[in-house]
Amino acid sequence: MTGHPIALTTSYGALHFTDRHGHPFQLRSARRPDRWQPVAAATQRGETPWQTALRATRHHLGLDPVTEQLATGRRLLAVLHHAPTPEHPLARTGHIFDGGTLDDEQLHRIRLTAAHTDWAVDTLWRWRHRMHPHDHRRLMLVDRARRARTTLDAEHPDTGPDAFEGVLVLVTTPARDRVLLNLRDDHPGIPWPGHWAPVGGWREGHESAHDCATREIREEAGIGVTALRPLTAPRHPLLADTTAVLHAVYDGPDGALVLGEGQALRLVPRTEIPALRTPPYLAHYLEHL
Repeated sequence: MTGHPIALTTSYGALHFTDRHGHPFQLRSARRPDRWQPVAAATQRGETPWQTALRATRHHLGLDPVTEQLATGRRLLAVLHHAPTPEHPLARTGHIFDGGTLDDEQLHRIRLTAAHTDWAVDTLWRWRHRMHPHDHRRLMLVDRARRARTTLDAEHPDTGPDAFEGVLVLVTTPARDRVLLNLRDDHPGIPWPGHWAPVGGWREGHESAHDCATREIREEAGIGVTALRPLTAPRHPLLADTTAVLHAVYDGPDGALVLGEGQALRLVPRTEIPALRTPPYLAHYLEHL
């Protein structure tokens, strides 16, 4: 018999770790180097998913969650349901728990087994370019559950028009002659560092796209908007399918703008935008306003 044995396990337990910056931690599979995974293991006979997750951490990282004071509270982040595949002919259910924070000293002490060749912590934005789209979608769902302190049941994951993980909002004046732009921090690992970009951000909890956009505008600019609606335009190839694009109108004074994130914030005349350093998608969506 050649190849790898077919897995017949129907359950697994995992811990979702982040570093001190809140960036997700993942392991690279030795058998499939193109796949990044959480710290997980198949549940053994007589074992609960929580016990499995603790065992996986001791085995795969060489760290004991109890003595390291990790995963305190036993908080369940997600229950994931996987359909059968050739590799896993039985449907599987995974329980992912909040592993807490791995500090720099703990990361330095990680000792991998032969099952994994590498570990990494990175921003969700950068993970998008390192992982399979399906794996990245799952990672975003789990990490949103962590940030929002909720539990994800992925037997019925978000689908249809409400399947999004972030928003991009083009806020304009009523005449659409000026656009609200934020000069983003020039930090590596974030989307479009040092660029003038529209307001946007990650989804929290079970927010709708409208609620998420309203909150992000309030947090980043300190204002309320009207006429908030989805922007019906072909999706730009640089924008993820999980990003909802909206348009909103602001008819208040410039002086009411309050910088909440980034380096600067202003309503920019559309005639001045071509001279600024902006993401390539901005001109595309402005054409459809």
